[in-house]
Amino acid sequence: MIHPKVSIIIPVYNVEKYLPRCMDSLLNQTLTDIEIILVDDESPDNCPAICDEYAKNDNRVRVIHKKNEGQGYARNAGLETATGEYIAFVDSDDYVELNAYQILYSVAKDSKADAVYFNYQRFNDQGNTWMEEGFDKKIWYQTEHDIRGLILDMIANPPKEKNDRDINSSACSALFRQDMIKKSGIKFKSEREFACGEDLLFNFDYLIRSSSVVAIPDALYNYRVNQSSYSRAVQPDYITKMHLFYQYLLTLLRKNNFGTDGYLRATRLVIGYSRFAMRQYVQSSVSKKEKMQWLKEVVRHNYWKEIAVTYPYRQLPFKYTLHFYLFHKGYTRLLYYLSKM
Repeated sequence: MIHPKVSIIIPVYNVEKYLPRCMDSLLNQTLTDIEIILVDDESPDNCPAICDEYAKNDNRVRVIHKKNEGQGYARNAGLETATGEYIAFVDSDDYVELNAYQILYSVAKDSKADAVYFNYQRFNDQGNTWMEEGFDKKIWYQTEHDIRGLILDMIANPPKEKNDRDINSSACSALFRQDMIKKSGIKFKSEREFACGEDLLFNFDYLIRSSSVVAIPDALYNYRVNQSSYSRAVQPDYITKMHLFYQYLLTLLRKNNFGTDGYLRATRLVIGYSRFAMRQYVQSSVSKKEKMQWLKEVVRHNYWKEIAVTYPYRQLPFKYTLHFYLFHKGYTRLLYYLSKM
């Protein structure tokens, strides 16, 4: 059996407006020896038929139709059938540069790396684009110490740093070895179980088993800022599910002996996620009454009190220190107006 160089896994759900641009960027890759796996997650629009049409017209495209379980499990379904030497993930409303996988495959083979990470830029429907923080030069992580440092940087920055995080943890920003994923049984968690961080957990599980990783400064992926996507819609139970993720991540860090630094990074990540969730919910279309009730429930979580005692939040940049102080103290009205800014 001849295996393609790269298997590209794309969960598909309610994106008939965006899927053609995504597929054009994949079907026209300069690396032609690829396999494209479209995982129809019981999409309610015309995507199932569109996926089948792509498979009919190009033998490199395969389609999996499955019941709706979310993006994480859709990716797992793709992993179960992927035959490529390397694995890549693409979200169906995004697109990649036409030479992306030729560059990544060449770097992976030349360096014999377990993974190749790269940069991306964001864009929106208004035609605006902007670069994300990322790798400013080629970096080779060849020791356990180096790779563990990369894991920490993907989680979050130390308290005193200006940004919550400078290195992206999206699974779409890397090329992975397929045999390593399958032998170790690495899977995605469901975003319906944890409100955030399923990509980070996948990267953690993969990197902790890696011996050589390369990062390049090339921006090869284009991430759509889609206000209607699940990741942009804050659910009322977001904070509760985020707490579950936080506890899981802390357990994972303790199990792998990341010590105090692991705690500091994980906690800053959760503080940042909480701040983002508050802003998104307060700026949503629900009533002010619902927003205020939700904020009251958020600040009642006991883990804010624990974090206030154990995490040096006063070392954060001032605006983040202020925000944390307000939700630790339960000042919901001030939080409401701050989150509207």
